[in-house]
Amino acid sequence: MPQQHPYLFVEDAEIEGGEVHGSYTIKGDEFFLKGHFPNNPVFPASVMLEALGQLAIVLLMRGEIDPSGKNANKERIFFTSADGVRCMRICKPGDRLEMKVSAKRIRHPIGIFEGSIFVNGEKAAYAEKISLTFDF
Repeated sequence: MPQQHPYLFVEDAEIEGGEVHGSYTIKGDEFFLKGHFPNNPVFPASVMLEALGQLAIVLLMRGEIDPSGKNANKERIFFTSADGVRCMRICKPGDRLEMKVSAKRIRHPIGIFEGSIFVNGEKAAYAEKISLTFDF
């Protein structure tokens, strides 16, 4: 993954067909929680969206997006936009984010994905469209 600690929000990932499932447990010591918010740590919605984008990178790097079997170069994958993003639940330390991302369309140099996050079976966030640009 191009993202590394302390800005990596995928602990594990498994590809099943055209979907990737992953998770991240909010530990409470993430650097941004000190200010978001003091004495009431809330995992930012923007970081939940980042986690979904990171999970989409797994699909780009698996080598099945190009007929020649090329992998996307991890140093050439960048977030471009998101649409239809909704957050339905506050996430706090101790919560385990169960994420799912699927490819809607991948054609070099753009990949379009949709994703969702659940906590204890309850929908926490959803993105209709996550766009990433990439190269080989």
